[in-house]
Amino acid sequence: MHFNKINMFELIYCSVAKPEITMEDISSILNTSRSFNKNNNITGCLLYHEGEFIQLLEGEKNSVQDLFSNIRRDKRHTHVRLVNEEHVVGRAFENWNMAFYDLTSAEYSPIVKTLFIENMMVFSDLANKPTETAKLFWYMANQILNSNWPAES
Repeated sequence: MHFNKINMFELIYCSVAKPEITMEDISSILNTSRSFNKNNNITGCLLYHEGEFIQLLEGEKNSVQDLFSNIRRDKRHTHVRLVNEEHVVGRAFENWNMAFYDLTSAEYSPIVKTLFIENMMVFSDLANKPTETAKLFWYMANQILNSNWPAES
């Protein structure tokens, strides 16, 4: 299914996971969202780190806004805050029904975390369309990741 590129819409929000959320809960969220997003021509990226979510959704405006209304009611997170939304010409994540990455696990070394942040920022610079919403998403992701990881000594 293809939509006129003029109808593309991006939305970014952030929220705080409930303390009792598990990786199984997150896996369930991802499975449900990937199926729903595929059926509704929605793409995007979800990042989770140290109990914080940040997500960019893109697709037809009504579909994205309806999905965000459902996300706001989800009891697995709180403090859901709309950060930005805008009409756009194309997609930043056109091949991903829902990209996801979690670097909360203690198993990751500081070097792996640093490389991830650097690669993520390079990817954001090379994205197909640097819209204001996409730029803000990557900026906020970088802030969340860097604020929770102490610098190496």
